[in-house]
Amino acid sequence: MRLIAIPLPPNLPVRWTKIHTKRVAALGAMTTQKQRSSYLKKHGSWGRLKKWLSNASGYKCWYCEAKSTRASFDVDHFRPKLGVTVNGVLLEGHAGYYWLAYEWSNFRLACQRCNRPENSETDNLHGKANEFPIQDEAHRCKSSAGLLASELPKLLDPCLQADCALLADGIDGEVKPAASIGTWEFERAKYTIERLGFNEWNTPESKRSAWQTLALLIAAVGMNTNQDVIDELKKYLSNDHEYSSFYRSAIGTHRDKAWVEALL
Repeated sequence: MRLIAIPLPPNLPVRWTKIHTKRVAALGAMTTQKQRSSYLKKHGSWGRLKKWLSNASGYKCWYCEAKSTRASFDVDHFRPKLGVTVNGVLLEGHAGYYWLAYEWSNFRLACQRCNRPENSETDNLHGKANEFPIQDEAHRCKSSAGLLASELPKLLDPCLQADCALLADGIDGEVKPAASIGTWEFERAKYTIERLGFNEWNTPESKRSAWQTLALLIAAVGMNTNQDVIDELKKYLSNDHEYSSFYRSAIGTHRDKAWVEALL
């Protein structure tokens, strides 16, 4: 997971401010969950920001860094808009963070495997969906009057550098918690890895396979400098390359070579 710096206003797409104002006003006038649900299902205007959000990450999923070649990305609501689940169980008495439904700061670009519920080969349920556990339910916000900063989400946020730093990429292609076992930070990282299925669907094997080719190139060059090899490695280190965090970590195992150190 790499830090995503959302391009702040006034860089929002044309007409979004007008759409936002209209949608928020309409939603604010509704008093029942049924009304809000019906309205949001018919007015998923956040899709208009998909290209804008894609540009921020080099057209990669903000969570797992995968590029979507056969299916379109989803615009995920970091805080779910219509109900919240914790470990798959619907949270009683919470209507979702509907007041954030059209707030661009609550949007995260997600591949369908990170966002939609799906069983893995081991029959474990993955996909964020409406999952949003926090450290202490007593601090859960139920209206726009609540203080979001007090919630402490369990799911890591790709828009926070401190959260991104809680994940480490192993040379084996797997994503691992970077914090010490037993800490809240470790639990957050472990939960995110498992819930979003970072190490499922042969993803580690795919990353290892590509890395083996790069490792051979580095070994062939040794301590010498080869511009062709440097240019090739730069492609994998680029922020917009798929799984670039992994490649930065893997290439970093060769820091004993001055030319590799210079790349990093």
